[in-house]
Amino acid sequence: MANRNFPNNKLYQFEVMPVLLSCNFIVDSTNGNGFGVRSLKGSGITRVYMNTSATPAVGSPNPAAGYILVQFTDTYNKYLSGFSGQVSNTTGSSATTTAHVPNIIINLGTTTLAQWQAAGLPKGIVPSVGAAFIPASSSAIPGGGLVALNSPSGIDHIEVCGDPNQTVISPVPLPVSAPAGPQVGGMMAMVCLLNSTPTTPANGSVVSLNFYLSNSSVTLAGQ
Repeated sequence: MANRNFPNNKLYQFEVMPVLLSCNFIVDSTNGNGFGVRSLKGSGITRVYMNTSATPAVGSPNPAAGYILVQFTDTYNKYLSGFSGQVSNTTGSSATTTAHVPNIIINLGTTTLAQWQAAGLPKGIVPSVGAAFIPASSSAIPGGGLVALNSPSGIDHIEVCGDPNQTVISPVPLPVSAPAGPQVGGMMAMVCLLNSTPTTPANGSVVSLNFYLSNSSVTLAGQ
């Protein structure tokens, strides 16, 4: 981030010990790891389980299509709020850009910086897999570089199931199917919806989840 002189860099709120956890992962129902996802990133998150067509991983309840089970590393006093985002999948593979729509780099090849810029990549952006740009015109990409177009994730939003306050407070065994296993954090169930129907996002979709939690037992007025 550029060095800015912000007039105020504080966030004021009434929670005594708020905690914000963030994670993202790629939906992959056929992955051999048996979790239904791959490439989980984010501190404070031990496991994410989704529906899998492979042999479920040890401890996975293999949630039905569209459902997510998140297991935290720690326990928390209460769930305050949260939000999510779905990064759409990609489709196709082309050595020619398509004008006026996002083109996503999927292979750098030996294409040079100058050649990517000639294809529409704005100056200042380093060519990298996953980078999206909108070219003003269609053109061939020399050097073996490839792009793909955007493909919708197939869902419109994610909701929390039940009352998370009842499940984030207690340590849960890891894996969850082994009551004698080591105790780790609480957990939450969520559902991906398309027109109110539980729906698994398209494989390859990147899902981000953010959890705003309280790590304090202090109760303030109004709670």
